[in-house]
Amino acid sequence: MRLIGLFAMCVLFTACATPPIFPPEIMKDVETDATALKSWKEQSYHPSSANLVPHKVELGGQIMRVIPKPGGWDLLVAEEPLEKYRWHDFTRVQRKDSFWYAIALNDFPDPSMLQRGNKLVVVGTTDRAATEIIGGAQKVLPQLLAQCLHIWQIDELEANRFPYGDTVGYFPPESTFCDESKGGSLSK
Repeated sequence: MRLIGLFAMCVLFTACATPPIFPPEIMKDVETDATALKSWKEQSYHPSSANLVPHKVELGGQIMRVIPKPGGWDLLVAEEPLEKYRWHDFTRVQRKDSFWYAIALNDFPDPSMLQRGNKLVVVGTTDRAATEIIGGAQKVLPQLLAQCLHIWQIDELEANRFPYGDTVGYFPPESTFCDESKGGSLSK
């Protein structure tokens, strides 16, 4: 019985000791205010809100589409809970009502990591909504100006091996990219 208790304590301590994805200087001033995030998301429905105040936030999601732009990319991302990434849970959850947002990237990430289906966590500044083309139709999406991006390269064939969430032992390649012009200290 003591052995089981000791094992449970080791598991809990290991879970609590999970290293942060981004360094403390990147996470400085990240807001956790749900009201600010909610008003930013509502731009999808009311894009003319002229009094948008930028906030530094951390969001998680899955890349749904990559759009090349002069000097960078726009990533269309379906939001996913951040807690998922703290435990390396890479099960595929396809919600029809998931919130989509766009991440504006300068020329700092490795293009091979910008693939549909890859999971990410981003720290950036909220910005005004912009129109994106999704499935041939125009849709207004709130924009996030990325400062740092952590991407897990999810191979579709590998992800299909674990359709029911049993991903024990599956740790896909991952990389962190930061835009040094926006205060990031990492480049890869």
